[in-house]
Amino acid sequence: MTPTLDKEKILEENRRVHSLENHLYLARHPEQTNFFQNSLVEKTLDQVCAQLNPEAKVLDLGCGTGYLFLRFLKRGFNVTGLDISNDMIQVTNNSISENEKHRAHLVIGDVEEYMDKNQDIFNLIIFSAVLHHLFDYEMVLRKTCKSLKIGAKVLIFFEPLKQEINSPIRYAFHKTLSWLDEKLYRLEMGIRKIPLFENEYHHSDYQRQFGGINPKNVEKILREESFSILKLEKYCARRFGISAWLANRFLQTQNTFNIFAIKT
Repeated sequence: MTPTLDKEKILEENRRVHSLENHLYLARHPEQTNFFQNSLVEKTLDQVCAQLNPEAKVLDLGCGTGYLFLRFLKRGFNVTGLDISNDMIQVTNNSISENEKHRAHLVIGDVEEYMDKNQDIFNLIIFSAVLHHLFDYEMVLRKTCKSLKIGAKVLIFFEPLKQEINSPIRYAFHKTLSWLDEKLYRLEMGIRKIPLFENEYHHSDYQRQFGGINPKNVEKILREESFSILKLEKYCARRFGISAWLANRFLQTQNTFNIFAIKT
């Protein structure tokens, strides 16, 4: 019998799984660091940073091992990173250079509880691959949006969406490319002796059980909370850059989305 899941159980699962990931997180997730994704990240950061003043305060909710936290820090912003995993926070802390530490703040905690106590002080809030881990992402997103002042921005980045491929031919190529991508990934992890947690994410990736996050629903919530959408981007993330490039260039499949919005 499947155990009943609630907010606390999902939080505990996320603490447990992300403690296992620790310093090897990005090594296990090359889909976030390959050349295709890196190019997309830098382009997104250029667009976001152009909308911020140099004194802007940035909050990275679910900062993990510093994937976006460190990039905003290197660009000169004051950045606060929040994560429920002490292990991941330690990895991020160890990656901060001495001359950046005065602009870096790291907090161990839950997104919802933190936002209850820290309102109206950030110019940009980032959800990077975090909404799909939440038991009730809609409530957390609404609460976060309400806490922000006019002119503040929200960046939702690298969230999974449910794929819809109507063409049987494109679907066949998509499945073949996905299979090859995953086979090569497992081979590389085996060679590098990096253990995989194949069944560990079943509950912590809570929203994947429902097919991922619907970007239309996120867009609707943002608009209802007085946000204007500056950019909505959908694309296909893959383990390897060449697979991602092929999927986006020729198959035009989508499994991931980003949204950048401003409160008006």
